[in-house]
Amino acid sequence: MHKFHVFIVLFAALLLSASCGSDQSKIGKTKVIIETSMGKITLRLYDDTPQHRDNFIRLAKEGAYDNIIWHRIVHDGVIQSGDPSLKVHGEKLLVDTSRYNYTIPAEIVYPQHYHKAGALAAAREPDSVNVEKRSSSTQFYIVSGKRFDRGSLAELHQLMNDADTTQNLAPFTEQQKHTYTTKGGSPHLDGEYTVFGEVVDGMRVVDAIDRIRTDEKEHPLKEVYIKRVIVKD
Repeated sequence: MHKFHVFIVLFAALLLSASCGSDQSKIGKTKVIIETSMGKITLRLYDDTPQHRDNFIRLAKEGAYDNIIWHRIVHDGVIQSGDPSLKVHGEKLLVDTSRYNYTIPAEIVYPQHYHKAGALAAAREPDSVNVEKRSSSTQFYIVSGKRFDRGSLAELHQLMNDADTTQNLAPFTEQQKHTYTTKGGSPHLDGEYTVFGEVVDGMRVVDAIDRIRTDEKEHPLKEVYIKRVIVKD
């Protein structure tokens, strides 16, 4: 019996290890480090959104994100950057942005990927001019978010479906409910934008940027910027 018990324990440990490895593989192998003027944010890019992953990697390696500002902050919502023409200190450099005049087909893998705190997603033009929800070539945001209670989540879900009767968004999963009530996020964006990565270290930096005061147009009053983005293949 003793040997049998040892075997069961070892077998369970192997299953747990395999399960953890599987979960990690879902995140993706590519790590990127966004060096900001307020600290480093480390993310992993998802493998099941390959066009967004590869585009972000290429732009980072080309230096498209070097010395650009975080130009939009929605408190308890998102911090947004990615415009190569918006340089730090208001530098009026001659930047040829014509190369970025393209969009990326939506890769909305929902509800597997949703707008939890730390989610990395692509910005885009609104549905009125972009019914296919195609993503911006360069602009992205990271979710700072806020915590909800379950009652508020249910009300929000109903409002989301009432606002877009064509969407008929499925009820939040138990995982989403748990995350949104414990860690927070921006659930009103779910199913609308491509989420293609997540923060694995540096949420304190995201939260610090989120707390910067803004004007009425959500522009930060204090300049904060990206120094560079490093790709760790």
